[in-house]
Amino acid sequence: MFTINKCQQNISIQDLGRPTAQHLGFSGTGAADEYSFLLANQLLKNPSNTPALEIILGQVSLRFTKASTFVITGADCLARLSNTRLENNKIYHASANSELTLQMPKTMVYSYIAIEGGFECQYWLNSASQAKNEVSLGLVSPRIKQGTHFTRANINIESVDSVYQHQVESHFHQNDKLTLRFIPSNAWSTLTLQQQQQIMESSFTIAPASDRMGYRLSGNPISSKLPQQLSAPVNYGTIQLPDDGCPIILMKDRQTIGGYPVLGNVARIDLFRLAQKRPGESVTFLPITTQQAQAQLFAFYSQFQTRAFEHLDSSQPAFQNS
Repeated sequence: MFTINKCQQNISIQDLGRPTAQHLGFSGTGAADEYSFLLANQLLKNPSNTPALEIILGQVSLRFTKASTFVITGADCLARLSNTRLENNKIYHASANSELTLQMPKTMVYSYIAIEGGFECQYWLNSASQAKNEVSLGLVSPRIKQGTHFTRANINIESVDSVYQHQVESHFHQNDKLTLRFIPSNAWSTLTLQQQQQIMESSFTIAPASDRMGYRLSGNPISSKLPQQLSAPVNYGTIQLPDDGCPIILMKDRQTIGGYPVLGNVARIDLFRLAQKRPGESVTFLPITTQQAQAQLFAFYSQFQTRAFEHLDSSQPAFQNS
């Protein structure tokens, strides 16, 4: 169906991940920006968990070997199909031998290419998502590189109209400073009011050493006397506080246990937004309740008419021992 002509180890297969694998020592992995991932499949009328290509900072080209219908979402990589400029969030039909090229996006990080009907890939624990460990152990499809060829999957779907275009929520991926809503842990309540106020009033900058494993923040260090804890399970969105006082937010390819003090867990929706922020951009923190986070997440998944809400790790968040 298509062959990768050019990539820089910045492309992987992703779906909604495997959150039930953490007890085996594997991260949940999955699409970094679930909004853009789910939008791509919704546009194509694919099942919501149909794997797509996740691309970091563009700079990828592929050649269609058979006529295909596809969509690009997420970061705008100034895509071209055989020299015709394409728009994000719009359905296109590619003819055989046409070439799709993506450049470096001016903003955001992750782009998604989804194909009508999906493509064949290797599954493990009901997910095709690729992470370093799973790939190296041969549990999922091999690492994507120049020359990797994809064939069409046999997924029965409705045909889509090329003129159909989704009106994207203009506010979902904000261009300004991102406020990270988080559910406080027990350790948060042991901080003084002054320390809590410092965190809520501070602006933190995303550090260069940020990736799919975790986002490191720099800024005015958080001074606290929180003790190191015994290694305990960590979640997607866990806010760790290392000795240097600069928070780390764990992302999709995180480790499964950690010993740093935990301040709380970032609301899942805001993690999708955070993933699209680049080093140098700023974030702030705002505490919310578990009930507020759950209501927001249910509303988020409902707009895609997906049962992805049931796909989540039932243990998230759990701070009884934090």
